[in-house]
Amino acid sequence: MIEKIKITSKGQITIPKVFREEIKIKEGMYLSAFVQDGNLVLKPLPQDSDKVRLINYAYKESRDCVGISKVREMTKGFNLNMSKQVREVRELED
Repeated sequence: MIEKIKITSKGQITIPKVFREEIKIKEGMYLSAFVQDGNLVLKPLPQDSDKVRLINYAYKESRDCVGISKVREMTKGFNLNMSKQVREVRELED
């Protein structure tokens, strides 16, 4: 299905209801956004997962207190493959 979407003067778009329902996104959720092969791709970020909470906490704390290298050292033994999610969270905040 193809839908026509208008961009506002502030660069905002409205995702059509049919798409929101199909990928199960709701108000307040976050999406990752990136360009792939010249196309804008939007993907829902996992909600309230332990990984997301840890990423958000580590990023926030590393900015204000110990630094990302200390967080990496502290989480060295964790079996969490989070590098992609960390990059996406950082991109959202920029």
